[in-house]
Amino acid sequence: MSPKKTKTQSQKQAGNGRQQLWFFLNEGMNRNSFTQGAYTFEEVKKHTMSLQTCIKLSGGKGTVEEHSFYIHSDSMSSAVQMLNDESIIATYNLYCTKDNVVTVIVRKATEPSPNSSRTPSHANSRSSRRSLSASHGISVPEVLIQPKIRHRSESTDMETMEKIEDERNMVSMVSNENVMTFTKDYLLGWIESQLTDLKNPTEVTVHSIGPSGISQPVQLTADIWQRNLLRGPWKEPFIRIWDDFIRAESKKEEMLSEIMTNNPRFHQGCLEFIYDLRNYGNNKGSRARLEGNGHKFYIGAPYFDDATRDRILQLPNYCGTLQLALEDLERKRSGSSICASHDLSPIFESALGVS
Repeated sequence: MSPKKTKTQSQKQAGNGRQQLWFFLNEGMNRNSFTQGAYTFEEVKKHTMSLQTCIKLSGGKGTVEEHSFYIHSDSMSSAVQMLNDESIIATYNLYCTKDNVVTVIVRKATEPSPNSSRTPSHANSRSSRRSLSASHGISVPEVLIQPKIRHRSESTDMETMEKIEDERNMVSMVSNENVMTFTKDYLLGWIESQLTDLKNPTEVTVHSIGPSGISQPVQLTADIWQRNLLRGPWKEPFIRIWDDFIRAESKKEEMLSEIMTNNPRFHQGCLEFIYDLRNYGNNKGSRARLEGNGHKFYIGAPYFDDATRDRILQLPNYCGTLQLALEDLERKRSGSSICASHDLSPIFESALGVS
């Protein structure tokens, strides 16, 4: 297994310094038995992590296509489904690096998720996990069953301004104890448009119009993604979006760590670059430094050498690379100028992880 290669050993352990413990659970809705493997992080790292490896470490048999795979830890409000081999490392890097326990759950592909159902063997497998984790001086988190959310059919579609009635196109979520219903088409269209602008999916804000006719903003937090969008009959397209994003984010973090290791001044260069972009319009020095490198997106000297600049432009994101995102912005702004502070600064802040 290969979580971020540049992490220090202390970061590879749980937040309290103890060695992280992994469980691989294989369970089924139609059987009372279960199989389960328990491993330390160091033991897991000896394996080339894949979905097939998850089946093996859980004591199961069969092919990847016959199964569904979920991962859960303390930092997650519900179990998240993993669609492919890359999802394992990406989800781990995003959520689990500092948690005491990570649980991978393997079920048949035809069975419901652990967020909505418990198998006949649940009590016994839970007891086993608790006993094993206690011997390591830690406690194991459990996946909580999420109640089914009832649709609010009196909600209004933000696109057509008509009452939402087609249940096949409904997505409901709970925000501040209020149930809000949206059309799947509206959510997918808006989320993907925001991701194209390099926005984090947990920072996307959508709007719901209830019976009062008042528009209410809802931020799609990580909790809403895990509890509402990544489960339910509408989950498939949202799982694909989430999976693509976290895999790109994981690869980006690895590249940034590599760049920083090879260039000790990289972080300072990022801070100076973002500062000048933000102040392009009101600081002559900032404008002179940005325009001095001759690059159409102002990236280069004095902030980065040519090799670092080229690596930055290849940073992955949901839509491909930073280079492609900038070229897309250029097409959108065809016939008008690109603003350094309003257009470029947010894109580079997102790509470089600098605020």
